[in-house]
Amino acid sequence: MKFGIIAFLSTVIGAIVGVGGGLVIRPMLGFFDVAKGLASFSSAACVFCMGIVSLITSVKKGAKIQIKETVMLAMGSICGAFIGGACIKLVSGEFIKIGYIFAMIFVLVCMAARKHMPRIKLKNPLLQFLAGTVTGGLSGFFGIGGGPFQMTALLLLFDLEPKEAAVQSIFITLLTTTSSLIQYAVNGYWDFSLAVYMMPMAVLGGFIGGLLNRKFDNKYVSVLFNSTVVFIILMQIYSVFIR
Repeated sequence: MKFGIIAFLSTVIGAIVGVGGGLVIRPMLGFFDVAKGLASFSSAACVFCMGIVSLITSVKKGAKIQIKETVMLAMGSICGAFIGGACIKLVSGEFIKIGYIFAMIFVLVCMAARKHMPRIKLKNPLLQFLAGTVTGGLSGFFGIGGGPFQMTALLLLFDLEPKEAAVQSIFITLLTTTSSLIQYAVNGYWDFSLAVYMMPMAVLGGFIGGLLNRKFDNKYVSVLFNSTVVFIILMQIYSVFIR
């Protein structure tokens, strides 16, 4: 029951603000001592379901997927995720947890400084790919979906408003999550012991989150995104330094 609730709340928030849901699901499953591999697979399965439903819902409500701008970012993210995943072996788990806290703080600082920064819109495909490689590398290194890093890139480097950036981020997350699930399939890892309970709730969360994304204005989406990042930072601090 509790894992279904986690999937539902995470995917509702994820669909609204463009972080996919994995940003919340993975740390929450870890908080309940779910094994890392099982947590990663269950999170990916939920985000995949949420991404499909959320995108269909958002597009029906008038959202447009900017494929030309986001495909190169997605391709870079997939490549970067492999690089980031390979770098995990070079550092300790404690380093990754603490580094994740600072990475999330950096995301918050970028969001706060966004209004005072020059407006940039990357049009060069190579630069778009490199931006994706960086966001994907960070997500692979920290073992989470690239949602917060993708949102930061879309807002700062692609000149999108939070509401539209969230939709593009979900599209990219769907592509990268599909890549992750293919990796699981190749490695023979298909443990649905948790996902079978979580996926239906993720579908419901993606539907509701997709509807709410179109109803909320940019200011509310931005506030909810920042609040989600703050929650994750506090949860990580508790997990690393207090628990």
